[in-house]
Amino acid sequence: MKPSVLVVDDEKTFRIVAEEALSAEGIRVTVAASARAGLEEWQREPPDVVILDRNLPDGDGMQVLETLVREGRERNLDTLVVMATAYADVSSAVAALKAGAFDYLAKPLQLPELVVTVKKAIENSRLRAQVRQLSGRAQAAVGKLVAGTSPAMQQVLDMVDRVALAQDTTVLIQGESGTGKELIAERIHQRTPGRGEQAFVALNCASMPEALLESELFGHERGAFTDAKTQKHGLFEEADGGTLFLDEVAELQPGIQAKLLRVLQETTFRRVGGTRDLNVSVRLIAATNKDLAAEVKRGSFRLDLYHRLDVFHLRLPALRERREDIVTFARHFLAVFAQRLGKPALKLTPETENILRAYDYPGNIRELRNIIERAAILANRDVVEPSCIILSAEVRGGEVRGDPGPRAFFSIDLPGGGGLPGQAQPQPPSLADVERAYIARLLEFTDGNRTQVARILGVSYPTVAKKIADYGL
Repeated sequence: MKPSVLVVDDEKTFRIVAEEALSAEGIRVTVAASARAGLEEWQREPPDVVILDRNLPDGDGMQVLETLVREGRERNLDTLVVMATAYADVSSAVAALKAGAFDYLAKPLQLPELVVTVKKAIENSRLRAQVRQLSGRAQAAVGKLVAGTSPAMQQVLDMVDRVALAQDTTVLIQGESGTGKELIAERIHQRTPGRGEQAFVALNCASMPEALLESELFGHERGAFTDAKTQKHGLFEEADGGTLFLDEVAELQPGIQAKLLRVLQETTFRRVGGTRDLNVSVRLIAATNKDLAAEVKRGSFRLDLYHRLDVFHLRLPALRERREDIVTFARHFLAVFAQRLGKPALKLTPETENILRAYDYPGNIRELRNIIERAAILANRDVVEPSCIILSAEVRGGEVRGDPGPRAFFSIDLPGGGGLPGQAQPQPPSLADVERAYIARLLEFTDGNRTQVARILGVSYPTVAKKIADYGL
């Protein structure tokens, strides 16, 4: 579909010249000679870009701009406005840009400049539309992934939707690793009025040392330390207007805890090496797999910061507490990985579903995802048999806890396999044993195709070749 432009200008010559120049670039052009006609044309068929004259015979172009911006937001349109006028000055340009104009051009316009500006606006409009579409898909995927049908999770999601309406309330999410804490944080962000369209910035607090973490959060000034050759904006600045998600917040060192407390109390901070206070509007969501109250009693976490973070508390149930959702998630992951591997639609057998329901998933949803990815790789037909389900070593050779039915065994041979009940249990296999057995099974699955094995494992061909040599496969 051709990109479209609406030219709103009372000068007939300009309308004709602009239409010819833009049409020659494959752009569909509509023209209007007044504010009223321009608004009617925009209402009838919103274009990608509007070229708008500042002075119109029946109104001020600035008022038309404000109307287009306001109604465009209400209708979720991505129309961009380029102001064009013979009365250009700095104050007018600034006012137009503040009011929401994409760009500001002065007459008499050079046609190459006009064409370049319109093309940039068209590309920007298309990108915004794609971002909105992808954001909608992402939100739907998040909802599908974390929702399920279990009453425990439905109660959590009800609380999520309620706290999302409180734009500035700090949220603390507690749950075991792999329960989807970041997905819940994204859902809160996406459903928060005024913030959902702004940035969602995430940081794992355990991923870097204290000195780097301070610079990452608050930024630094040029020359603040040896390697600070330029000014750097921190994550609080990047998240301004949106949401900052701090995962594993219990791992913060005391110095960073004090600085974070100041931001929450005063909504201001200073870059490392800075002398000026910066103001931000950020909704903070923190997450932890630990009991922060217990960490406070141990003296490893500040009591005042704990109370600042724990304004609204969400506890995510472990997957074993919501077994109704296990098969739903497994089918979702199976469809994703079947498509990624270029396989036909895969189905779980009833026996396989029973095994999946019975397992306790210490790694929660993340572990289930890994189990299903392995199963999709190992499935030889269009069904996933129990032999394709590789669970953790603790259940090998024994009955899955909580399930009186089928047993879940490794479908690959490991040294020192599980003994019979009542016998002394051997040492569990080492990581090298598991890796060797897994690569051997993949070689069997791919008929010895090392390139395909490397692609499945997500590593380079030389890495696979070295592993095969090292393990004598």
